Amino acid sequence: MTGTVYLQDRSYNPEQMAGYHFVKAEHFERMKMAYAGNPPLFYQYAEQEYFHKALAHRYKGMGGWMQ
Repeated sequence: MTGTVYLQDRSYNPEQMAGYHFVKAEHFERMKMAYAGNPPLFYQYAEQEYFHKALAHRYKGMGGWMQ
């Protein structure tokens, strides 16, 4: 896979990390909605969404660009 940027290859600045975790939160939100009829999976994906959203906001605050 050429052109793919993995988390290990990123510089760990807060802005990039916030973006990464916002994207992951969106992914898990879509997965959560896809499994709305299956409560165990719904709540598993909801937990992952919450985790990544919280990390994204934490990194966003660390970056100093939160207005």
